[in-house]
Amino acid sequence: MCAVIILLGLWLDAVQSTATVIAPEQFHVVLDAGHGGYDNGACVDGVSEAGLNLQIVKVLATELRNRGCAVSLTRVDSESLNPPYAKNKKVADMAKRREKIRTLNPDLVISIHLNTYPLSSVSGLQCFYANETTGSQDYATAIQDQFNRSGLPIYKAVKPTDFNLVEHSPCPAVLIECGFLTNPRERQLLQTASYQQILAYNIATAVITAKHKSSTIRVC
Repeated sequence: MCAVIILLGLWLDAVQSTATVIAPEQFHVVLDAGHGGYDNGACVDGVSEAGLNLQIVKVLATELRNRGCAVSLTRVDSESLNPPYAKNKKVADMAKRREKIRTLNPDLVISIHLNTYPLSSVSGLQCFYANETTGSQDYATAIQDQFNRSGLPIYKAVKPTDFNLVEHSPCPAVLIECGFLTNPRERQLLQTASYQQILAYNIATAVITAKHKSSTIRVC
């Protein structure tokens, strides 16, 4: 039975990794929905970060595809990527995500998360970037600049991060904290399809803008 479970897990990994057919000239984005499975991430008043991260990622994937980009997801459902037998599920999950990103070899990685804070009045988006990867800061800055232009709330300026998935990315990588679950109004907005679409539209717009500004990046 254990062997069947392991083989099934390997098969699912292969299917998810190869599901996106990418033309050589396409700009390829890997979207990572933070947390999942055993790990709900932040949870406030019954609202789970992991579930909202995946919802936002799926809307963003559609927006990017509509603009001509190829898009792959590290996870496509509520499950995490760690094998069921893993002793340290978090370490195994992150290792699987990194492995998938290396295999897919994208032009950009975006990891979607949600924030919390002791003060419920705090709100807004913040971007983090892989300090060691050329181009990461450009994408993070472009996203926050786009949100500023659109009059959407920003929490703090962009900053580097040592978040494992982003720091060890083989390509430009950005982690986006899309808002605060601890802010009642923002928590309500983040659960709506209309606000998720606003997030996706502005993130995708910023990605395309930053992509065209860099001569080292492929064009969709």
